[in-house]
Amino acid sequence: MSLSLFSKREIFFRGLQLNGVNLDQIAAAVAKELGLAEHQVVVVDARADLLTLDVLNAEVEFERIAGRGPALLRALSQIPGLSVGADAEIHSEGVLGLINLPVEDAKRLPTVLTAMERHIRASVGRRALVLPTGSEIIAGHVKDTNTPFLIDLLRSEGFIAEAGPAIADDLDSTIGALTEAGLKGHGLVVTTGGTGAESKDCVVEAIQALDPAAATPYVVHYHRGQGRHSKDGVRLAVGCVELTTYVALTGPHREVRLVAPVMVRGLKEGMRKGELAEEMANLLQAELTDRHGAKGEQLDQGTATLAPSDKYR
Repeated sequence: MSLSLFSKREIFFRGLQLNGVNLDQIAAAVAKELGLAEHQVVVVDARADLLTLDVLNAEVEFERIAGRGPALLRALSQIPGLSVGADAEIHSEGVLGLINLPVEDAKRLPTVLTAMERHIRASVGRRALVLPTGSEIIAGHVKDTNTPFLIDLLRSEGFIAEAGPAIADDLDSTIGALTEAGLKGHGLVVTTGGTGAESKDCVVEAIQALDPAAATPYVVHYHRGQGRHSKDGVRLAVGCVELTTYVALTGPHREVRLVAPVMVRGLKEGMRKGELAEEMANLLQAELTDRHGAKGEQLDQGTATLAPSDKYR
């Protein structure tokens, strides 16, 4: 089980006696006991009463640090020029503090942590936030019918859902709003609108900025640069960052009502982001075909009115 160290990466040793010791050997011995490469541990301070090491790696394996205090002191006692006193002790903060965990507790803790992780994932996964996008929503020119529908649907499916403020048509603002939603512990963040082919549409790009591997299938293609279309089509997006799943839906209310149940089902079934995004996009393409008698992916500038538009919600 990998644990993030965040900013707490120092290990302090007291009660050691140094006499011509090679500091590289100390770092190597500690690295070996913690299951790290030698270059990932460095001695940053060596005094008569204090030895301080930094762990440069961002993560460590739980099994290699929990309860390893006695083993670390034994390893150091084997280094020429270093004596470990009877009162020697190790101090660390944060995750590295697990070094001093009693051995018996260290054996039981993985089971406890696994259960805690499952509980946290389940709790966070049930927290949903719906974010509409667009200046027309912010200004009150257009009624937002998507958010109330999504809130009701998600709550009926067991989510703790709430509405967030509308996001402006700006990439930085959108990235900021999505990031904040994840940091506040929302396991699902659903946006509506902002997925079209105009320059103002930036939700897909914002999700890609957070998750470069996000799934972003096309719903419809356009000829780039013709008319008002600065991009080559309308896309959906499903991205994941740690415990948060981001889903970008198109703006038209009819389309949101169509794909939202698929989104919920896919999330509950644990579908991969690519599978979920493709299923929703295929459903919209099929709906366009039925509605207009033409394949959505073949729509061009001459038939642009057939494509989803973020203007209507």
